[in-house]
This record gives sequence, structure tokens and C-alpha cells, in this order.
Amino acid sequence: MVLMPVEPPLLPLFRPMRRGLTLAELMVVLAILAVVTAVTLPRLAGFRDWIAVDTAAQEVMTAIAVARSAAIMQGTRSRAVIAADSIRIDRWREDSWEDLERWPGPDRHGVALEVSTPVVVFDPIGLAWGLSNTTVVLRRGTRVATITVSRLGRVKRR
Repeated sequence: MVLMPVEPPLLPLFRPMRRGLTLAELMVVLAILAVVTAVTLPRLAGFRDWIAVDTAAQEVMTAIAVARSAAIMQGTRSRAVIAADSIRIDRWREDSWEDLERWPGPDRHGVALEVSTPVVVFDPIGLAWGLSNTTVVLRRGTRVATITVSRLGRVKRR
């Protein structure tokens, strides 16, 4: 019978790997996540404001373009009604305005609305009625978009 030498027990540092994390390791990871979140959230707020204002501006510009196109294509007056809670396109039917299209306004994106003339009416050849341009200002946080509709029906965004 051959006796094998007995190895001395391994030091605690050289134990075989075990599964799981210690509480200290979890706390370090959570602390790192908290610091990264605290740094990135303010930047994300500005990005969210930009997206909201841009989306609301696109919706207003689309409504104006659709109202003008409807007037030209249908050979009748049409109008875009711009309000904080809704954007609406109407067409003239003999003696009254008929609802053509409607969707939620800039409020649904949390965007504030300032409009010089909330109703933009187009005649059958696409010219806007009225004496001056219509200006729409959309704001959220530090982001601002200004849309100007000329009497000729041209839409310009700044």
C-alpha cells in the first residue's frame, strides 16, 4: 500500500471560485449606476424637450400644408385651427365649416403654444386670408420653435 502525501489546506485567497456577489460588490455597482444616472438625466431632459418641440412643430406645419392643399385640390376655402389642445382642418361647405381632420395639439407633448392668429384660412388658389403673417411659437424648457405662415401660404420655421 502506497500512501499519498496529504496536501496542506489552501489559503482562503486561493479557494475555488464561488458563484454570486457580495453585498459590498453590489453596493459599489449601485453607487456607480447612481453617479452615471445623476450625470446623464439633466442632459436627457434637454434632448426630450428638443424632441417634443420638434414633433409639435412638424404637426403644426403639416396641418397648415394639408389645409392649403385641401383648398387648392377641392376648389373651396379651408382653414387650419391651431389650439393648444387640438389642431383641426375644416373646409367650407356652402354655408358652414365642416370638420375635415382633427388631432391632438401641442399640449399632448407638454409644449406651450403662442399663436398670433389661431385660424389660418386659405382660399381656393392657396392664398392665406388676412392682413399679416401668422406666427406660431412652441416652447418647452429651453427649446423654442417659431413657425411663420405668410399671406402667400409659405411656411417658414426658425
